[in-house]
Amino acid sequence: MRKYVGERIQKLREAQGMSQQEVCKLAGLELSQLQAYEDGSAVPSVGVVINLSRILGSKFEGLLHGGGTVSETLTICRAGKSHGGQQGNTEQGYAYGTLTRPGTVGHVMEPFMLAFDPKAPKGQPIAHDGQEFVFVVEGAIELLYDGQTYRLEKGDSAYLNASHSHRFHGLGDSPAQVLAVVCSQS
Repeated sequence: MRKYVGERIQKLREAQGMSQQEVCKLAGLELSQLQAYEDGSAVPSVGVVINLSRILGSKFEGLLHGGGTVSETLTICRAGKSHGGQQGNTEQGYAYGTLTRPGTVGHVMEPFMLAFDPKAPKGQPIAHDGQEFVFVVEGAIELLYDGQTYRLEKGDSAYLNASHSHRFHGLGDSPAQVLAVVCSQS
């Protein structure tokens, strides 16, 4: 899926007649970051995908999964068979896998399983459209939200307005597993 998200970013950017420099200026990205996303050598974080979808005039799930082919009324994802694939480490210090089937249309929420490596450097706080819900399945994470730091451990959850500055980071000796549900207005 990594390469396909980058290809969709590039195709949407070109369809809008926008240069990489124009998109970078609007998204607050370095040119090298956008180039790496487009060529598939880097993975954009969920927040970056949301911001790029807004800038490029696409729905978040459309940029993430592509065109819709699956019913919007019921989607069942069988373990290990239907997920969109694991994305490598992002600049925010986590890897993610989508829990919806690629091609699903009409969803307003996007569920992910995140893995936070506590050894990864802390990313910069981000803000994007929408709301987020996170539930710590295993391990512990740090949530920086509006300048305040919170420790979330197994069984803890947080619901937040994603337009406020936030960052998550793994704590401890082993990766934390977090269920995240993102809802974007774009």
